[in-house]
Amino acid sequence: MATVAGRVNERLSRERRFFLGMAGAMIVLTFAGFAPSYYLSGAFGGPRLSLLVHVHGAIFTLWMLLYLVQTGLISAGRVDVHRIVGPVAVLVAVAMVPLGISTAIITKQVAAAAHLPPSGPPLVFPLGAVLTFAVLTGWAVAMRQRAAWHKRLMLLGTLALLTTPLARVTRMSHLPFTPALGGIILTDVILLVLVAYDLRTTGKLHAASQWGGAFFLLTQVIRIVLNMTPAWQAFAKSLTG
Repeated sequence: MATVAGRVNERLSRERRFFLGMAGAMIVLTFAGFAPSYYLSGAFGGPRLSLLVHVHGAIFTLWMLLYLVQTGLISAGRVDVHRIVGPVAVLVAVAMVPLGISTAIITKQVAAAAHLPPSGPPLVFPLGAVLTFAVLTGWAVAMRQRAAWHKRLMLLGTLALLTTPLARVTRMSHLPFTPALGGIILTDVILLVLVAYDLRTTGKLHAASQWGGAFFLLTQVIRIVLNMTPAWQAFAKSLTG
């Protein structure tokens, strides 16, 4: 009995380290992608940023930090504090959805009004990322009583947000993809890390990774296909002017 309990504790400890490591890696990738245009904009000679962009950056950064803190609390065994912080994280997540959508649209509108050349990924990609985050994170909150589901869905929801910073990493690294496609491919690489973890530790893919990952990939395909349709192109143009 003691041996079985020891194995269970070791598995939980390994799982907590894995998700904490994934949270830390996503923080680093987010910083790397946004450093030239936001976090270290002054050092890189970037343009002056609007108040909306600053609010957007602050709220999305707060989410990434909360995700790291919440994962760290679980890793440290402080489930009690994790549950106290949880409602704050939910409020931040709810605020991020309209903020992310409005920032994506207004940024394109401002660029069009100033007759600047198109920059950043097409509108469907950041909008799709925010909506994917909303669905997966909401699903994770609904499954908060089932820890294995909750932590995997929360990881996938947060990973959806990395599409934009990883698109910038693609551009800076001169990878042989468009930034939008590169952001998608790099997030899929991280998704494969979760798949590999499940297979290595349990010999099978966890249902949350299976269904959440399938939804994650499906939204990527929808974005790519939708962006090629004249109807979406016309709709996006009507939104951004």
